[in-house]
This record gives sequence, structure tokens and C-alpha cells, in this order.
Amino acid sequence: MSHRKTALKYIVSFFAITIGSFLFLNFVSPIYSQTPEELEVIINQKAEELNKQKSYLSQIEAKIKEISGSNYTLSEQVNLLNVEISKLQKEIDKRNKEIEEKLLIIKEKEELLAQKKGYLDLVSGQLYMESRYNEGQLFFSFTNLDKMLQTLFVKKSAISILKEDIEKITGEFENLVELKKSLEDEKKQLDEQKEDLDKSYKLVLAEKNKVQGELNAQIAEKSKVKRTINGISTELSSIQYQLLLSRQGGTYVNPNSVPSGGDYWGSLEGFKEAPQGSFAVYSIGAYTHRNGMSQWGAKARAEIGENYEAILRAYYLGINIETKSTSGIKITVKYCDSGYSCDVCKNPRYASYDFETDYMYRLGEMSESWPMEALKAQAVAARTYALNSTNYGSNSVRGDECGQVIANQKLGRWKEAVDSTRGIVMLRSGKVFSSQYAAINGGWIDNPANLVGWDTTDKTGGDPNWISRAWDTLSQTGRVGTYYWFYKTWYRSGYSVGTSVSSSSCNRTPWLNQAEMADIINAYQVGKLKNWSDTRIIPLKDACHPRPSDDPKAYNPYSHEELRLLAPKPVSKVYSVVVKNSNGWTSDVIFQTDAGQISMNGKEFKTAYNLRAPGNLRIPQGSRSDAFWHFEIRMK
Repeated sequence: MSHRKTALKYIVSFFAITIGSFLFLNFVSPIYSQTPEELEVIINQKAEELNKQKSYLSQIEAKIKEISGSNYTLSEQVNLLNVEISKLQKEIDKRNKEIEEKLLIIKEKEELLAQKKGYLDLVSGQLYMESRYNEGQLFFSFTNLDKMLQTLFVKKSAISILKEDIEKITGEFENLVELKKSLEDEKKQLDEQKEDLDKSYKLVLAEKNKVQGELNAQIAEKSKVKRTINGISTELSSIQYQLLLSRQGGTYVNPNSVPSGGDYWGSLEGFKEAPQGSFAVYSIGAYTHRNGMSQWGAKARAEIGENYEAILRAYYLGINIETKSTSGIKITVKYCDSGYSCDVCKNPRYASYDFETDYMYRLGEMSESWPMEALKAQAVAARTYALNSTNYGSNSVRGDECGQVIANQKLGRWKEAVDSTRGIVMLRSGKVFSSQYAAINGGWIDNPANLVGWDTTDKTGGDPNWISRAWDTLSQTGRVGTYYWFYKTWYRSGYSVGTSVSSSSCNRTPWLNQAEMADIINAYQVGKLKNWSDTRIIPLKDACHPRPSDDPKAYNPYSHEELRLLAPKPVSKVYSVVVKNSNGWTSDVIFQTDAGQISMNGKEFKTAYNLRAPGNLRIPQGSRSDAFWHFEIRMK
């Protein structure tokens, strides 16, 4: 199928505050009333809720400021106590070292005193024994008198010296013991002081931790209330926008009915990040022609029990499902270099395959993990398409998205689906036909032969909740799924998806600011005035422009100011926008600006937007600018 993406690519608070936070943490989905008066009542209620939440937030911020000041004082006390405890610990360590040194000296003195006493006892004993012995010898001999006197003198002198040493050491010992006791008393006092400081430190630290906990709780409460305020503000904006639409005849989509997930920035959820006054253009359906079967719709229908025939009859009206002989048919597939349109095939290459046992097995159009009835519907649609495109093998068919995607042979559930439907085709007026299909159709089917219309569970649409009933989005057994291509702002090149802004998005977010939307309106005026022939109505130079294929010297877009001066009603500011959609098409877009009201039809806005929008922003519906246009514009 031309230009379509196949389904395969796929504190609690610690302080009493007068207003309870639980009052507005949860709010109900918007009520989509039919009259402006009812909407005004809801707007007043939401505005009152918003003011109460803002008042509550102010109280929380005041309490946070108070607690932060108290917490700062406690932190200073903790720091001061830490300094004093450290100083005391150093003094205690110093006293411990001095005591250890004195104990070592005392031990040395004790050992020296014991040694001196030993010497004294020894010399005193010898002197006594010698004096007793020598007294008897004096009466008998005077020959050794000089020697005896010398000996007595020496020993008495030694005794005298030893006594003096002992007295001196004893005095030093007593002084050391007294000093040691003094040091121990001083250390004991320091230990008591440190113990007191440790107790004080623990008390202050506990109080600080308690206050910090209270502060954390208030900060968490502040964050919670801010989220509530943002939610109410968004809801209020939506209801105000709905009121505007109700008064001017526009249409509205309930945000809660839109599929989520996938490309965050391109989704409604991502638009919450946009500043006030921003605009986002959401495409309803993307790379599709809206003809024939929706593959995701087929999946959803199969998940609730529809068989393949019922699925096919829902998407192709006025058909007969019959079995034809397809034996012996060969299919020629034309392969082209990538990067070219369906109208241009560069370096064509051809391959021939047996139709049923090779070509059909190679089709890469649907995931084998999908329900069997969806696979069977796909097989019949693909078989019919191929036979029509090739006139039963007489002509070739593209092997990419311009025809049917050819991959390696599949021998699993896809082969089972092909074999179980062998030869089964769809006929109109007895002939196979171009049974186009696409990944999604945006909830609306345009068939060349018979108009199907709304592809929803009740075949109706246009109301705010219709997207939640679209088969395209019901891909999880009756629940709104996550097929985000259904309703998306396209701002990346190709099919790129992700949760960050990257080079594929020209390093920009997918919404427009005031100046950019005013520029789109001016581009519409100038473009229409010149019958869309002005080649300077192109995006301004940015991370993606000029593109590699453009000549930088020849790339000469209008500046915002140049376009504004050329416009019959130059716009600088946009106040509001109303979009009117009917039966799967956007009929009108109405802007209220500083230049007055400016209106255009859906095709004109799509043309101006696709020509002039910055980066890779675009409405990608269909292969041509006039294929179809079905979109919504959100202003924040």
C-alpha cells in the first residue's frame, strides 16, 4: 500500500495546616456538557478549586521557609558541637599521650630505684662484714692499715652516693606519681565534658533529623499540590477551550479517550510540558490512505472473537469471498533502492516467486503473534491485492510499502494462515480489486467503491469520546490501547519514536510558540494570495534545514517579519483557535488574532503547515497534500 507504515514496524505533613491536601488530589474527567451555561458553571467550580489549591500551596511554602530557618539554626548548633567535641577529643588524646609517657618514665624510675637499693644493700653488707673482721686484726698488725682505711673510705663514699641517688629518685618518683594522678584527674574531667557534649550532640542531631523529616514532608506535599494545580489548570484550559468551541461550533476530543505511550513528546501527555500559549497540531491518522482494512482494527476485532470473514466484510463492502485456483501463478516482485517515492524506482531489480508457496509466505505485513483470524484476514486481503496488481501474474508488484513488503519466508503462524486460506480471495462484481489496507485509518474508512465511514464499535463518531470506540485503538480486548500513531503530533523524520528530543526532530519539541503559529497564519495568507507558488514559503534554517539535498546558497526562506509584512492581515499574536471536524474530515480552522478573525479550510491549513512549520513538524496524512486532512489543534 502506498505510503503506509506496516503493522510489523512497530509526607505526609507533620504540621497542622488548616486545609487538607486530600480535597483536590484527584479530580474527575472533564464533563462534556452540551450547553455553554453548564460549561460556565463547571469553569467557575474549577477556578474555585484552583484558587484553594494555590492558597494551600502558599501556606506550605511559608511553612517550608519557617522550617528551613529552624533547620539552619540546628545545623549550626550541630556544627559547633562537632567542633567542640573535636577540640575536647584532641585534649583527651593529648592527656592520654602524656599519661602514657609519665607511666613509662615512672616504670624506668622504679627499675632504677630498685637497682640502686640493691647496690646499697650489697655495699652496706660488705662494709659491715669487713669492719667486724678488721677490728681484731688491728691489735695484731698495722701493716695493712692504709689499705683498710682506703677500702673503708671508698665503700662509705659509695654508700653515701647511693643514698643520695635513692633520695633523688624517690623524690622524682613521688613527683611523677603526683603528676600522673593530676593528669588522670584532668582527663577524667575532659571525659565528663565530652560525654556531656556527646549527649547534647545526639539531642540536637535528633531534633535536626526530626525537623528535616518535617521539611521533607512539606516539600513532598508541595510537589503533590503543584501536580494537582497543574492537573486542574490543564482541565480548566480544556473546559474553557470546549466552551469556546461550543460557542463557535467547533469539535473537541476528550484527552482521556486518546491512546497514550510511544513517542512521549508527540503525545497529549508530552504537551503538558509546553509553556502557556503553545500550540500543538495533532494528526488523526497518519501515513494512510484510509482505504480498506485497518490492520490494528483487524487485530482488535479478532481479539473479541470476530472471524476473518466478518473482519473483511467490515472493511470491504459489497464483496463476495470465494476460492479461486491460484496454482502455477508466478509473481514478479520489483525491488527499488530506498529513499525514493512510489512514483520513482531507481535501480529496479526483479525476482520471481511461486505465488502461494513462496510469495505469500514472504509477506511481512503483520506480526505472527497476532490473533489467527486477523492473520487470515490479512492473508486474503494481501492475496486479493497481489492478484489485482499483477493481473494474476502478468505484471510486477513493488516489494516495499508501495506494494506489499517482502521479507524472508515465514514457516510459523503466518504460513498456517496462508495455507488455511489458500486460494481464497475477495471479489467485487466477480473480479479481484485493489484491496488496500494500512496499519491504521484514523477511525474513518474511505473506500473507492463503498463508503464505510466511522470505523468505531457503534459506527458513530464526532463526539468527544469517539476515539475510545475506534477499532484502531482497541487493540487490547476492548480497552483503549497504546497505538499512539492514531492521534499524534508528527515532528520527527520518518517513523522515529522515543522519549527525548533528538536530531531526528531537529533538536526541538513538537509544539509551536506564539510567533511560530502567527507565522503559519501569515504563510497561509501569502501562499493563498500567490496560489501556493511562492518557493520561499519553506521552514526557516535550523538543525534540519537546509536539508542535505538542498543547495544552502539557494535556500532562502522568508523571515517571520518578511512574511508578516506580505500578509494582507499581518498577524503577530494568536488568542484562540477553533477546529471544526465532520465525518472524518477537518472542514474549518478559525483563529482569533491581533489582526482579527482569520479562517481557512482544513486543506489550506494543512498545506500552509506542511510548507512552513519549523523542524520536521507536519501533518503526514496520505501520499499527497490533498489526500485527506483530519486533525486537531490544541492551545495551552
